[in-house]
Amino acid sequence: MLYKSLVILAGVSATLAATPQGFEPAAEASLLVSFGSAIASDGNVLEKAATQSAPSIGTQSRVEGTSFAVLMIDLDIPTNSPPATNTLLHWMQTGLTQSTTATPINTTTGSTNAFLFQNSQGQTAFAEYFGPSPPARIPLSHRYTEILVDTSDATNDELSVLQKAATSRMGFNALSVLTEAGLADKVVAGNFFNVTNPGPVTSGNSANSGNSTSGNGSGSGGSTGGSAGTGIVTPPTQTPFVPASAVTHRASGMLVGIAMVGAVFISL
Repeated sequence: MLYKSLVILAGVSATLAATPQGFEPAAEASLLVSFGSAIASDGNVLEKAATQSAPSIGTQSRVEGTSFAVLMIDLDIPTNSPPATNTLLHWMQTGLTQSTTATPINTTTGSTNAFLFQNSQGQTAFAEYFGPSPPARIPLSHRYTEILVDTSDATNDELSVLQKAATSRMGFNALSVLTEAGLADKVVAGNFFNVTNPGPVTSGNSANSGNSTSGNGSGSGGSTGGSAGTGIVTPPTQTPFVPASAVTHRASGMLVGIAMVGAVFISL
Protein backbone atom coordinates (compact mmCIF):
# COMPACT_ATOMS: atom_id res chain seq x y z
CA MET A 1 0.00 0.00 0.00
CA LEU A 2 2.82 2.37 0.85
CA TYR A 3 4.41 1.72 -2.54
CA LYS A 4 1.12 2.53 -4.28
CA SER A 5 0.88 5.76 -2.28
CA LEU A 6 4.35 6.82 -3.39
CA VAL A 7 3.47 6.10 -7.01
CA ILE A 8 0.34 8.23 -6.70
CA LEU A 9 2.30 11.07 -5.10
CA ALA A 10 4.78 10.93 -7.98
CA GLY A 11 1.86 11.23 -10.38
CA VAL A 12 0.56 14.28 -8.54
CA SER A 13 3.98 15.90 -8.78
CA ALA A 14 4.01 15.32 -12.54
CA THR A 15 0.69 17.14 -12.96
CA LEU A 16 2.21 20.21 -11.30
CA ALA A 17 5.19 20.52 -13.64
CA ALA A 18 5.52 23.95 -15.25
CA THR A 19 7.15 22.39 -18.33
CA PRO A 20 5.29 20.14 -20.81
CA GLN A 21 4.41 16.60 -19.80
CA GLY A 22 7.40 14.33 -20.38
CA PHE A 23 9.90 17.14 -20.93
CA GLU A 24 13.23 16.68 -19.17
CA PRO A 25 14.72 18.27 -17.21
CA ALA A 26 11.35 19.28 -15.80
CA ALA A 27 10.64 22.33 -13.65
CA GLU A 28 7.90 22.62 -11.05
CA ALA A 29 8.36 26.33 -10.27
CA SER A 30 6.80 28.71 -12.79
CA LEU A 31 8.89 31.11 -14.85
CA LEU A 32 7.01 34.29 -15.75
CA VAL A 33 7.38 34.87 -19.51
CA SER A 34 5.97 38.18 -20.75
CA PHE A 35 5.76 39.34 -24.36
CA GLY A 36 4.60 42.83 -23.52
CA SER A 37 0.99 42.46 -22.37
CA ALA A 38 0.84 38.85 -23.60
CA ILE A 39 1.77 36.37 -20.88
CA ALA A 40 2.91 32.85 -21.68
CA SER A 41 1.31 30.54 -19.15
CA ASP A 42 1.21 26.76 -18.98
CA GLY A 43 0.73 26.04 -22.66
CA ASN A 44 -1.64 28.83 -23.62
CA VAL A 45 -1.77 29.89 -27.27
CA LEU A 46 -0.12 33.17 -28.22
CA GLU A 47 -0.26 35.01 -31.53
CA LYS A 48 2.85 34.60 -33.64
CA ALA A 49 3.17 38.38 -34.07
CA ALA A 50 3.33 38.88 -30.30
CA THR A 51 6.31 36.55 -29.85
CA GLN A 52 8.84 37.87 -32.35
CA SER A 53 10.95 39.76 -29.80
CA ALA A 54 12.62 38.24 -26.75
CA PRO A 55 10.31 38.21 -23.73
CA SER A 56 10.86 39.57 -20.25
CA ILE A 57 11.32 36.74 -17.77
CA GLY A 58 11.09 36.66 -14.00
CA THR A 59 9.71 34.92 -10.93
CA GLN A 60 7.17 36.11 -8.40
CA SER A 61 9.68 35.60 -5.58
CA ARG A 62 13.45 35.83 -5.72
CA VAL A 63 15.39 32.64 -6.33
CA GLU A 64 18.76 31.78 -4.86
CA GLY A 65 21.74 32.29 -7.14
CA THR A 66 23.86 35.00 -8.71
CA SER A 67 23.90 34.01 -12.38
CA PHE A 68 21.37 32.29 -14.61
CA ALA A 69 20.78 31.09 -18.16
CA VAL A 70 17.51 30.88 -20.08
CA LEU A 71 16.82 28.37 -22.85
CA MET A 72 13.82 28.31 -25.19
CA ILE A 73 13.17 25.21 -27.30
CA ASP A 74 10.54 24.30 -29.90
CA LEU A 75 9.55 20.69 -29.22
CA ASP A 76 7.47 20.15 -32.34
CA ILE A 77 9.59 20.63 -35.46
CA PRO A 78 8.06 18.60 -38.33
CA THR A 79 10.01 15.81 -39.94
CA ASN A 80 9.57 13.78 -43.11
CA SER A 81 8.26 10.92 -40.97
CA PRO A 82 5.22 12.31 -39.12
CA PRO A 83 4.11 12.11 -36.39
CA ALA A 84 7.78 11.99 -35.36
CA THR A 85 9.10 15.46 -34.51
CA ASN A 86 12.44 17.14 -33.91
CA THR A 87 13.49 20.04 -31.67
CA LEU A 88 14.94 23.48 -32.31
CA LEU A 89 16.76 25.84 -29.97
CA HIS A 90 15.29 29.34 -30.20
CA TRP A 91 17.23 31.11 -27.48
CA MET A 92 20.12 30.62 -25.07
CA GLN A 93 21.23 33.58 -22.98
CA THR A 94 23.67 33.27 -20.10
CA GLY A 95 24.91 35.83 -17.56
CA LEU A 96 21.45 36.81 -16.33
CA THR A 97 21.06 38.37 -12.90
CA GLN A 98 17.84 38.90 -10.96
CA SER A 99 16.58 42.30 -9.84
CA THR A 100 16.39 42.98 -6.12
CA THR A 101 13.03 44.73 -6.36
CA ALA A 102 9.79 43.56 -7.92
CA THR A 103 8.51 45.18 -11.10
CA PRO A 104 4.78 45.48 -11.92
CA ILE A 105 3.88 43.57 -15.07
CA ASN A 106 0.64 44.68 -16.73
CA THR A 107 -1.13 42.09 -18.82
CA THR A 108 -4.46 41.63 -20.53
CA THR A 109 -5.54 39.53 -17.54
CA GLY A 110 -4.39 41.93 -14.82
CA SER A 111 -1.22 43.04 -13.07
CA THR A 112 1.41 41.02 -11.24
CA ASN A 113 4.76 41.76 -9.64
CA ALA A 114 7.89 39.92 -10.71
CA PHE A 115 11.60 39.92 -9.99
CA LEU A 116 12.96 40.18 -13.52
CA PHE A 117 16.14 38.67 -14.93
CA GLN A 118 18.42 41.02 -16.83
CA ASN A 119 21.53 40.74 -18.94
CA SER A 120 23.18 43.39 -16.80
CA GLN A 121 26.70 42.64 -18.08
CA GLY A 122 25.68 42.74 -21.73
CA GLN A 123 26.88 39.20 -22.43
CA THR A 124 26.48 38.00 -26.00
CA ALA A 125 23.84 35.29 -26.31
CA PHE A 126 25.08 31.79 -27.07
CA ALA A 127 22.02 31.57 -29.34
CA GLU A 128 20.25 34.83 -30.15
CA TYR A 129 16.50 34.87 -29.79
CA PHE A 130 14.35 34.34 -32.85
CA GLY A 131 10.61 34.14 -32.75
CA PRO A 132 8.25 31.24 -33.40
CA SER A 133 7.01 30.64 -36.93
CA PRO A 134 5.43 27.17 -37.26
CA PRO A 135 5.26 26.02 -40.90
CA ALA A 136 2.11 24.66 -42.52
CA ARG A 137 3.12 21.09 -41.77
CA ILE A 138 2.03 18.55 -39.18
CA PRO A 139 2.06 19.40 -36.32
CA LEU A 140 0.57 22.84 -36.92
CA SER A 141 0.74 23.79 -33.24
CA HIS A 142 4.17 24.02 -31.62
CA ARG A 143 5.12 24.05 -27.93
CA TYR A 144 7.84 26.52 -27.01
CA THR A 145 9.44 25.60 -23.69
CA GLU A 146 11.49 27.97 -21.53
CA ILE A 147 13.70 26.82 -18.67
CA LEU A 148 15.77 28.89 -16.25
CA VAL A 149 19.08 27.34 -15.18
CA ASP A 150 21.16 28.36 -12.17
CA THR A 151 24.72 28.79 -13.46
CA SER A 152 26.08 30.51 -10.33
CA ASP A 153 28.67 27.78 -9.73
CA ALA A 154 29.25 26.80 -13.34
CA THR A 155 32.86 26.73 -14.49
CA ASN A 156 34.09 28.15 -17.78
CA ASP A 157 34.39 24.60 -19.10
CA GLU A 158 30.77 23.87 -18.19
CA LEU A 159 29.57 27.07 -19.84
CA SER A 160 31.60 26.22 -22.92
CA VAL A 161 29.54 23.02 -23.23
CA LEU A 162 26.42 25.19 -23.51
CA GLN A 163 28.08 27.51 -26.00
CA LYS A 164 29.22 24.65 -28.22
CA ALA A 165 25.80 22.96 -28.11
CA ALA A 166 24.08 26.20 -29.10
CA THR A 167 25.91 26.28 -32.44
CA SER A 168 23.64 23.47 -33.70
CA ARG A 169 20.09 24.58 -33.01
CA MET A 170 18.29 21.75 -34.77
CA GLY A 171 17.94 18.56 -32.73
CA PHE A 172 18.81 20.36 -29.50
CA ASN A 173 18.58 17.95 -26.57
CA ALA A 174 18.25 19.96 -23.35
CA LEU A 175 18.67 17.01 -21.01
CA SER A 176 21.76 15.72 -22.78
CA VAL A 177 23.40 19.14 -23.00
CA LEU A 178 22.68 20.14 -19.40
CA THR A 179 23.82 16.74 -18.15
CA GLU A 180 27.11 17.09 -20.00
CA ALA A 181 27.53 20.56 -18.51
CA GLY A 182 26.74 19.29 -14.99
CA LEU A 183 23.64 21.50 -14.84
CA ALA A 184 20.76 19.04 -15.25
CA ASP A 185 19.82 19.45 -11.59
CA LYS A 186 20.08 23.25 -11.72
CA VAL A 187 16.78 23.97 -13.52
CA VAL A 188 14.93 26.28 -11.14
CA ALA A 189 11.85 27.34 -13.15
CA GLY A 190 10.08 26.73 -16.44
CA ASN A 191 7.11 27.53 -18.62
CA PHE A 192 5.74 26.88 -22.10
CA PHE A 193 3.33 28.31 -24.62
CA ASN A 194 1.91 27.38 -28.02
CA VAL A 195 1.96 29.14 -31.37
CA THR A 196 -0.28 27.65 -34.06
CA ASN A 197 -0.17 27.85 -37.84
CA PRO A 198 -3.81 28.23 -39.01
CA GLY A 199 -3.17 25.85 -41.93
CA PRO A 200 -4.08 24.25 -44.19
CA VAL A 201 -1.27 21.70 -44.15
CA THR A 202 0.98 21.77 -47.19
CA SER A 203 2.68 18.73 -48.72
CA GLY A 204 6.26 20.00 -48.46
CA ASN A 205 8.75 17.19 -47.89
CA SER A 206 11.96 19.11 -47.49
CA ALA A 207 13.58 18.57 -44.10
CA ASN A 208 14.58 22.24 -44.03
CA SER A 209 10.94 23.28 -44.39
CA GLY A 210 10.37 21.78 -40.97
CA ASN A 211 12.23 24.60 -39.27
CA SER A 212 9.96 26.88 -37.30
CA THR A 213 11.98 29.79 -38.63
CA SER A 214 15.02 30.40 -40.74
CA GLY A 215 16.98 31.62 -37.72
CA ASN A 216 19.75 34.12 -37.25
CA GLY A 217 22.42 35.10 -34.76
CA SER A 218 24.89 32.59 -33.34
CA GLY A 219 23.99 28.99 -34.03
CA SER A 220 22.59 27.53 -37.20
CA GLY A 221 18.86 27.22 -37.71
CA GLY A 222 19.29 24.72 -40.51
CA SER A 223 21.65 22.17 -39.04
CA THR A 224 20.27 18.67 -38.91
CA GLY A 225 21.90 18.11 -35.52
CA GLY A 226 22.46 14.78 -33.87
CA SER A 227 19.77 14.27 -31.27
CA ALA A 228 16.10 14.36 -32.07
CA GLY A 229 14.58 15.47 -28.82
CA THR A 230 14.68 16.13 -25.11
CA GLY A 231 13.53 12.78 -23.85
CA ILE A 232 10.06 11.28 -23.96
CA VAL A 233 7.67 14.12 -24.67
CA THR A 234 3.96 13.60 -25.22
CA PRO A 235 3.24 14.09 -28.95
CA PRO A 236 1.33 17.28 -29.78
CA THR A 237 -2.14 17.54 -31.24
CA GLN A 238 -1.95 17.28 -35.02
CA THR A 239 -4.45 20.04 -35.79
CA PRO A 240 -4.75 23.64 -34.60
CA PHE A 241 -5.97 23.73 -31.02
CA VAL A 242 -6.36 25.92 -28.01
CA PRO A 243 -5.31 24.02 -24.85
CA ALA A 244 -7.69 24.11 -21.91
CA SER A 245 -6.63 26.27 -19.02
CA ALA A 246 -3.54 24.68 -17.59
CA VAL A 247 -4.26 26.25 -14.24
CA THR A 248 -7.50 24.29 -14.08
CA HIS A 249 -5.73 21.19 -15.34
CA ARG A 250 -2.99 21.37 -12.74
CA ALA A 251 -5.40 22.18 -9.91
CA SER A 252 -7.72 19.36 -10.92
CA GLY A 253 -4.80 16.96 -11.15
CA MET A 254 -3.66 17.93 -7.69
CA LEU A 255 -7.13 17.48 -6.17
CA VAL A 256 -7.58 14.10 -7.82
CA GLY A 257 -4.15 13.00 -6.64
CA ILE A 258 -4.79 14.12 -3.06
CA ALA A 259 -8.12 12.29 -3.05
CA MET A 260 -6.46 9.12 -4.31
CA VAL A 261 -3.71 9.32 -1.71
CA GLY A 262 -6.30 9.86 1.01
CA ALA A 263 -8.24 6.84 -0.14
CA VAL A 264 -5.13 4.67 -0.02
CA PHE A 265 -4.20 5.69 3.51
CA ILE A 266 -7.77 5.27 4.78
CA SER A 267 -7.65 1.70 3.50
CA LEU A 268 -4.46 0.92 5.43
